[in-house]
Amino acid sequence: MTPLLAQRPRTDRAFERLYQKHVREVYRYALVVLHTREDAEDVTQTTFMNAYRAFELGECPRSPRNWLIGIAHKLCRQRVRQAARLHEVDYADHAEEAMPPEEDSLRAADIGRALGHLPFDQRAALIMREVEGRSYAEVAEILNVSVGAVESLIFRARRALREELEGALTCHEAERAVSRKLDGRLARGERRPLRTHLRKCGDCAHFARSQRAQRSALRSLAKVSLPSSLSSFFGDAPPVRSPSRA
Repeated sequence: MTPLLAQRPRTDRAFERLYQKHVREVYRYALVVLHTREDAEDVTQTTFMNAYRAFELGECPRSPRNWLIGIAHKLCRQRVRQAARLHEVDYADHAEEAMPPEEDSLRAADIGRALGHLPFDQRAALIMREVEGRSYAEVAEILNVSVGAVESLIFRARRALREELEGALTCHEAERAVSRKLDGRLARGERRPLRTHLRKCGDCAHFARSQRAQRSALRSLAKVSLPSSLSSFFGDAPPVRSPSRA
């Protein structure tokens, strides 16, 4: 224990231990749900500020871990609702930071975008189950619903996630489509899925722009001015005169 921590009141020392034990898990949950570091940091700080106030008033949760995630969950829901009203929600920008490593043909960004289209409670329940590894009973306690309701939420979330993933291009597929489009080989039926993907995926939109710029730069190589040193096969030598007749 540090000297500074030793000087704090007993309540503060106890809360500091609680904080150190659970802060990483609270931050991870907020990051996966919200997908931005700034929002996740704000939610984590507010979660522990609210918890500290309750702690000071003598609240002693039976399961501090679930109690803290429950507070964070409510704060995340408020953020999502506020952002939705302002039409500023973008779940894909930082999906790479939050989601598991690439598996098969799916990338973290693909999962992140698909999760962003799920209703908030479905998304939260699925993350608690699949990312946090929580039991149905724990999820039910945090969401304040029955275990049966959790089962329904997770079932609907898994089905909706599958439908989102099956109906959308992966980043790899989008990159190939961009290449085919540059060569005029993209079928009419493939153009709309590509446009939809590029609107949602900043990385692939950047890739598409870079490919167009690359093509323009490559084609500019054809516009080469002939250097003056090559203007004549004989260089600056005077023209050869035909010999005069005697």
